[in-house]
Amino acid sequence: MKNSFSMLLNSVDQAITTADKKDGANSILSQIQYEGKRVNDDLVGLLAIYRINNGQYSINIEEYSVADFLEENLAQHESMILHRNIEKELECNNDLQWFFDRDLITGVMSNVINNLYKYTKDKILISTSIKDNYLLIQIKDNGPGYPENMLVTHENTDKEKSISFENSNTGLGLYFSRLVAELHKNKGKNGYITTSNDGIDGGGCFSIYLP
Repeated sequence: MKNSFSMLLNSVDQAITTADKKDGANSILSQIQYEGKRVNDDLVGLLAIYRINNGQYSINIEEYSVADFLEENLAQHESMILHRNIEKELECNNDLQWFFDRDLITGVMSNVINNLYKYTKDKILISTSIKDNYLLIQIKDNGPGYPENMLVTHENTDKEKSISFENSNTGLGLYFSRLVAELHKNKGKNGYITTSNDGIDGGGCFSIYLP
């Protein structure tokens, strides 16, 4: 099912690149692409959560260029970003190297960027830094920010979040991101996530800390 969905999304990507931007079909295809990526991310996330919680996932930590990794992740969402005329910016030292599970962190990035696509006004900023021996990746936007029930701090990361059926807000993405972060361990430290409204002009800010 997941492979079939990926093939469908690839077909939509190709259709968008060949469609006339002035044609209404392009807008419809972009919306289908966005919703499709969300469903695909949820499917992959649910499978990963099941495997992690049942001890069936072996984390694969390797060293990567952080800048190259983030650029590749942004490129995967290029057509959607262009469709909404979103201004994207990446702040990362080209020499920065870090150890992490590439597939899992890609899943986290994809989930967050898909959400920002829906809520940002027109800007996305991805930045990196080293803080207390953690790699800190922050993804900011200039949208309305996170609702109070979706705000996460290091202290309350385990706190259960409410589910909103009206807004289709299950908190699945944050739960998946927390599990992924916590799988990253080094010298007695565990990874973690936070969310805040310290983004661009009071927009949302998602942060993941990897030891």
